[in-house]
Amino acid sequence: MKYCQDCGTILKGRTDKKFCDDHCRSHYNNAVNRDRDTNFKQINHILKKNTSILEKLVHKGIKTTTFHLLSATGFNFSFFTHQLYEQNEETCICCYDYGYKKINEEELIIKQVSHSLHNNENKYSDH
Repeated sequence: MKYCQDCGTILKGRTDKKFCDDHCRSHYNNAVNRDRDTNFKQINHILKKNTSILEKLVHKGIKTTTFHLLSATGFNFSFFTHQLYEQNEETCICCYDYGYKKINEEELIIKQVSHSLHNNENKYSDH
């Protein structure tokens, strides 16, 4: 005898059936995915905040800053979406359409980045 994985009701019908109805299937899968979805939401919130901080600085015309000042705005250096590598072997750390490059141990250059996922072209904007 098989039982519903969500509510424990005896299952009738197909031998490979796992749930008694759509409600139990949905409830079970939502519970299983809740922790994973919570982590995704937390990480995406951090990425959006980082992007917003960089975007505001770029739109204000600020092209350089320090690690300390960026951190003081709430920027989290542990989270970014991707890295772009320049020909001079410098790395731009990106949060979606904005990024920063290390000038020295304290200073950073902030840039708007445009990229095309279709042809792997990566370009920096001097905004």
